[in-house]
Amino acid sequence: MLDRYQAIDPKKLRFGAHTKVLDVGCGTGRHILELSRFPGTFVGLDMARADLQVFRNWLGLTEEQRGLTGTVHIIEGDGEHLPFADGYFDTVLCTETLEHVPNDRAIVCELLRVLKPGGTLVISVPDEYSERILWKLSPRYRNTPGGHIRIYGREDIQRLFRESGAIPFAVDYRHSLEAVRWIAHATIDKEWAKPGRVSRFLRWLLDTPSHRHWRGLAWADELANRVLPKSIVLYGRKAFS
Repeated sequence: MLDRYQAIDPKKLRFGAHTKVLDVGCGTGRHILELSRFPGTFVGLDMARADLQVFRNWLGLTEEQRGLTGTVHIIEGDGEHLPFADGYFDTVLCTETLEHVPNDRAIVCELLRVLKPGGTLVISVPDEYSERILWKLSPRYRNTPGGHIRIYGREDIQRLFRESGAIPFAVDYRHSLEAVRWIAHATIDKEWAKPGRVSRFLRWLLDTPSHRHWRGLAWADELANRVLPKSIVLYGRKAFS
């Protein structure tokens, strides 16, 4: 069973000593840190300097505690202007990022530019069903500066893939317990900026490191992903020209 903290299933990717993987909008590096268990070169890129510093700290701790099989690089940069040559990467990831940016199509085209023909593109965005509930429940959720500026229908994100030059081959639905937490926050808490008791309890339940391996939570998340996931994850191959 895939770790419920992760959006990306490594079984759907290819790894080897010469594999190059790029994560655009990597944030604090949760996916790169997990994938660094495999051989290859892993690059995390983000605009948020504070998040990248957290990433560096976690990277140091990960190296101390279990070591790194892959090589990890951290870069501050802009997803619309990636500092890499055409076709440089075997796999390109972009998770929970496109819903924040004005020109999502430009970023997807840039992701595909640096991806080798036949390489794997993985994109996750908030799933439309939980997102529509949250937009309806909470004006603050949909109007937070720097927050989500669009909702992707399930067909919309696949259409964006195809029109940009990628061929979808798999779809996953993830993080249903996060959807529950956000809905509880939107409906129960009176003040959005200050999570109430229910939200704090759910955050403790879901985020405490020692709870990561609770199989009951993992099974609950897996089951609820069939009903109300927080994210849709789309896998595709870059078409050969």
